[in-house]
Amino acid sequence: MTFLKAEQPQLFKDHAYKEIKKAIIQHQIEPGSMLYERSLSESLGISRTPLKLALQQLELEGWILSVPRKGISVKTINKQDVDEVFQLRKANEVLAIELLIPLLNHETIDKIEKADEQLYDFREDPLKFVYYDSSFHLLLAELSQNHRLYQLIHNLTDQFNWFRFAALKAGQSVDEIYYEHKLMIEGLKTRNVRQTTEAVLNHIDHAQTIIANLIDNEENPMTH
Repeated sequence: MTFLKAEQPQLFKDHAYKEIKKAIIQHQIEPGSMLYERSLSESLGISRTPLKLALQQLELEGWILSVPRKGISVKTINKQDVDEVFQLRKANEVLAIELLIPLLNHETIDKIEKADEQLYDFREDPLKFVYYDSSFHLLLAELSQNHRLYQLIHNLTDQFNWFRFAALKAGQSVDEIYYEHKLMIEGLKTRNVRQTTEAVLNHIDHAQTIIANLIDNEENPMTH
């Protein structure tokens, strides 16, 4: 595992936080993995003090667990977390669509289609694809002109991406995701709230089903 090294002392803690969190989200550090301070400090090129502060922040946000006499481990993906995040995601994104459709014009439709084209350009690169997929959803929220709604969806993005990388590793097709986006755009173009929200819900439900199946298989290894 390779981390970028921090260059400015005042950024050591933030740098460590961002690098470790990114590695967790992208599954470079797998759920359930143990973290060792000595190894992390050497990889990041920082001392233990800022590293401990970064780990404390990650624990407060629920990314890692510190267990006395056992050490620090990355949190595993469990069904309750997945259900809670996807419930919020669906409710917020449906609201974003309901607010967005009355505001649509040729300019906003063009922005949405260009964002979708960018997504297609990265279909061979799952890492970039996930982040551009997030950008696409955030654009819809931004165009709804509800700043608090945008922030709510933005706050869920890291957690959602953690799940999305798990889904891609479990075999979710990038082409399927792109096709689901096309259905959403078709609904937006016709200003059809029901059609668009159904497409959004199907898109999110599909990812949730794949992740739920992944969790079931991990909990029941005999089903592998």
